[in-house]
Amino acid sequence: MSASKSDISLDEFRAWAGQVGIALTEEDIVELHKGYLGMMKLAARIPQEWAWEAEAAHVFAPLGGGRR
Repeated sequence: MSASKSDISLDEFRAWAGQVGIALTEEDIVELHKGYLGMMKLAARIPQEWAWEAEAAHVFAPLGGGRR
């Protein structure tokens, strides 16, 4: 396997996708691979250290039925 999940090759992704038990076409696998790489690039941009206390309280409030 590659050094990190963000640089997984198409062949490695194809083998990984084959283990999920869903019938995927070659076109499906190629498109899913592109999406996976894009998602991992976006995820890499999320800061590891975050000033949670600086965020507005409503951002992290639980979604309850009473408060909307």
